[in-house]
Amino acid sequence: MGEEMVKGNWRSLVTGAAAALAGVVIVSSPASAAVNDNFAASTTDGCGVANYIDYGTWPDGSENDDYVVVHDYCADGHGVRAWAYRNGAEKTRYNGNGKAGAAVYWDPFGNVKAGDFVELVVCLVDGSGDTSGSKCEYASRTIADG
Repeated sequence: MGEEMVKGNWRSLVTGAAAALAGVVIVSSPASAAVNDNFAASTTDGCGVANYIDYGTWPDGSENDDYVVVHDYCADGHGVRAWAYRNGAEKTRYNGNGKAGAAVYWDPFGNVKAGDFVELVVCLVDGSGDTSGSKCEYASRTIADG
């Protein structure tokens, strides 16, 4: 399936969900400020994973929030591509480091705010130029406290 097919299929699946969530009012309070908004999308075989991290530590020890880590957990000859969407705006990142390689830390969003709708799609791909994807999975979350 081509890049447009990957994006088109996932986009159509979430259109209804996004519309339903648009009517939800999120009230911010000190109690809601402690919400951990972490979530993940994993390929159907578990070889590729994209983790959304609400707040954490980069490999260099610095602290960051609202980022994605792309993992390649299998020695299967495939790389992993993640698509990240914030309120519909798309970014993509590739990890071709393989099972023994490092995860790819990526900050596609800047500062995410309460009420933002974040989506992840993760697929196995054959090289950095491949955007067709296989064994793809989708996950999403409306961010509680930014």
